Amino acid sequence: MSLRTRITVVVIAAVLALGLLLGFVSWQRDKELTRRNHDMLLRSQSIAWTRLQNEAAANLRAALAGVLADPGLARAWATQDRQALSKLVDPVLGQHSGWRIDWFDQRRSLVQSSSSALQQNSLVDIVWLSRLLADDAPLSGLSQPSHEDYYLVVAQGFGEPGSRGALTVGLRLDKLLPEMAGSVQGQSALINLRGREVSSTLPGLIDLENLAGTARLARVDTLRGKDQRDWLMVTLPLKGLDGRPMGAMLSMWDTTQQRLADLRMEALAAAAALLFAGALGWLTFLYLRYAMRPLQRSVGVLHSLAQGDLRAAPDEGDMELPDESGQIARGVAALRDEMMNLAMLRDERARVGAQQERLIRRELRRLASSLDADTRAEVLSVLEPTAAPDSEKDQNSLVELAGILGRMSGLVLSQQDRLVGLLNQLREAMVQQAALVSLRQELEIARTLQLSVLPRAEPDTSAAHVSALMIPAKEVGGDFYDYFVLDEQRLALVIADVSGKGVPAAFFMAISRTLLKSIASFMREPAQVIERLNDELCADNEQTMFVTAFFGVLDLTTGTMEYVNAGHCAPLLQRADKTVETLPPQGQNVALAVMDGLPFTQARLQFAPGDTLLLYTDGVTEAANAEAALFGDARLMDLIRSGVGVAAEDLPQFVLQAVRDFEAGAAQADDITMVALRYVGAAQETA
Repeated sequence: MSLRTRITVVVIAAVLALGLLLGFVSWQRDKELTRRNHDMLLRSQSIAWTRLQNEAAANLRAALAGVLADPGLARAWATQDRQALSKLVDPVLGQHSGWRIDWFDQRRSLVQSSSSALQQNSLVDIVWLSRLLADDAPLSGLSQPSHEDYYLVVAQGFGEPGSRGALTVGLRLDKLLPEMAGSVQGQSALINLRGREVSSTLPGLIDLENLAGTARLARVDTLRGKDQRDWLMVTLPLKGLDGRPMGAMLSMWDTTQQRLADLRMEALAAAAALLFAGALGWLTFLYLRYAMRPLQRSVGVLHSLAQGDLRAAPDEGDMELPDESGQIARGVAALRDEMMNLAMLRDERARVGAQQERLIRRELRRLASSLDADTRAEVLSVLEPTAAPDSEKDQNSLVELAGILGRMSGLVLSQQDRLVGLLNQLREAMVQQAALVSLRQELEIARTLQLSVLPRAEPDTSAAHVSALMIPAKEVGGDFYDYFVLDEQRLALVIADVSGKGVPAAFFMAISRTLLKSIASFMREPAQVIERLNDELCADNEQTMFVTAFFGVLDLTTGTMEYVNAGHCAPLLQRADKTVETLPPQGQNVALAVMDGLPFTQARLQFAPGDTLLLYTDGVTEAANAEAALFGDARLMDLIRSGVGVAAEDLPQFVLQAVRDFEAGAAQADDITMVALRYVGAAQETA
């Protein structure tokens, strides 16, 4: 799409956008004016309808006052003479059409009515009658005796106490419709609460045009009927004597012709706007086509120059123009002169570059002769000239030469880089090897120290035999065990597993073992010892590590063990009668260092002479073979049953050998720690 076409489209779009904006503003203004007109129309209709009701009510009150002032009323009412009562109101009914007069006695019963309907419906309800019979103040309002009858009613009580009565005078509202229609210069109608027509100056109009709507709200509507006629309709709700809605008064105007005139005016305005936009666009297009001819010629010259054709030149007449087109033409001419100068300079540089290239190639061949045979052959192959056309060679000789220099530099330096790299790698490997040897020595020392602090000899008592082992998965581990005599009658026994492995677990293990042994020396109950140990470990546990532990205190004289299990594996008990069982869940608690302030419960275990207790960590049951199968609790239980005759001091090694056989060469995944306690009895102790 050419520039003049794009500018023309932009101009037309801008004009259309401006027209749409003005149309939107006009539409909003018309909408606001329509709303204001509707509000004024609603108020004017309400005023007109109120004025008609007030005038009709004044006539009704005058007629009511005349009847009540008649001298014969007292005698006719005292005798309940219906004929006399009818004669009293006949002059009023004869003068006015659509009026109705009802008489009510003190019992609120209808005594006489001017209505000739078979079923008489009272003009007023019981509430109104009660107020009328209470005093002589007149009342007025709208009433709906039946579904199709709407009245404007004026009522007043009369008579002495004991013989009170009420007189009501009503005017059918449909009698006011012609006057209302003449006042508003339209059509008027009464509708019920269901929106059905009750009476109208143009009967059937509501149902024919489908203009029915709600009768409970005062509003102004614009509707389109079934025959595509437009109607403006004002709805005035009618409220009864009790204040509840009972229908509505409608005022309607046929606005079809006005709508058609508005549509014609809008169509003419839209057509004029489109015609103006089209004419403006066409004129813009013609002007731009004339004004841009010099620019098009300059663009053609630029295109030829871009293709390398220096023969094209701007028109002399275009260069003399005083506007922007002349400036562009003069700039194109200057560009053509510079390009011609550049072409001559390029040819001269090509000749100089060829001479320089030959000289540099000769020197590079001489330099290549000093390299090793393989590198020299590769450099000489790179220095061979490429078979390119003369024109292309002239244009790219410097670029090719730079590439040759770069490749040669890379070949020369690559050997040096490889040698330097190998030397650096060797140096780093030696440093890392030395650091690794030092670290392994330190870890071996740590392993030796860790194992050295664990007890190996049996405790100083003959009432029980204890044996244990610990095999870390790494150089140092997080498991630990301990047993020590608290006094002449008590032996403490503990096994624990710190979360994780390696150096951090080993440090945490050492702290936990030291604290436990220290606390157990001055606290008697295992639960108290574990609670104090848990609080101490939680105090500075920044790494959020935790410990599972089994801690028990064995009374050597009675064979009773008080113990606490803090989240550790349940020990196995091998009875003297060869049965094997798992310690019951009593005394089971959460792990240590999880949360401070936790209470810990302890349990009691009664040993018989010859009973053996095996404590172990999860490194035993979670040992895996090459197929990733676990050793498991059931296999351990079966193993202990099968090793009933194994001595307590040999039981840990017996279990370890079974684990190694199961692993079948697979790497150890976790620390393995076991402690076996066989209770001999107090008699052996005393002996």
